[in-house]
Amino acid sequence: MKFKILYEDDHCLFIDKPAGVMVHPDERNDEKTVSDFLKEQYNVNGIGDEGREGIVHRLDRNTTGVLLLAKDKIAYTTFKKQFKNHTIRKVYHAIVDGNIKSDTGMIALPIARSRSDFRKRTIVDMYSQDQRGEEREAITRYKVLSRSTLPNGKGYSYVEVYPLTGRTHQIRAHFRGIRHPILGDDLYGSKEGKKEAKRSMLHAYSLTVVIPKDDGSEEKTIIAPIPKDMKDTLKRLLLV
Repeated sequence: MKFKILYEDDHCLFIDKPAGVMVHPDERNDEKTVSDFLKEQYNVNGIGDEGREGIVHRLDRNTTGVLLLAKDKIAYTTFKKQFKNHTIRKVYHAIVDGNIKSDTGMIALPIARSRSDFRKRTIVDMYSQDQRGEEREAITRYKVLSRSTLPNGKGYSYVEVYPLTGRTHQIRAHFRGIRHPILGDDLYGSKEGKKEAKRSMLHAYSLTVVIPKDDGSEEKTIIAPIPKDMKDTLKRLLLV
């Protein structure tokens, strides 16, 4: 497996994860993952959880963009602490169904496991009856970058997204919860949206994180360019 390296030093590695690749193995699939790549290319034995050595966070299979990996125990511990304390700044770009009315907004809806589908997360509000188990706080801010309406009347929005918490499927579940699901999402998307995009139009655009150095530490912002399939979709839907 080969990935585009966005930044690398003795302690860590940032890659540009493509669509269709899992970050670490699960019990349902037997395929090569980013975790396998890391173990094959670097000596990460004993760094983190077994089977997920060097993995400090994850992106969904069809989400593209910046993925941070630890190459030693110092980096692993440092990054895990920053993710836990929500001090890492994450920026995503997404194409969603419909014209979002407000130029900026915040989605503050708790998330829980779905009762009807074990793969999914669901928002918890006064109308939802699908949650099971513990509900967890989830906050997502967003800014609309552009909107469009096609001749057939279909509307779309291109948004920049700032998740302030890091729940599983948070961005996907939150935009579904406000009736603007991410285009092409195979789990949370609309039928019309799945026709417009072959995969989820969600991209991890940048990560700002403090990385350990031999003589201290340094804050870095690493950016992954918007992938070609997303650029093509933006042009086709008149969003750029």
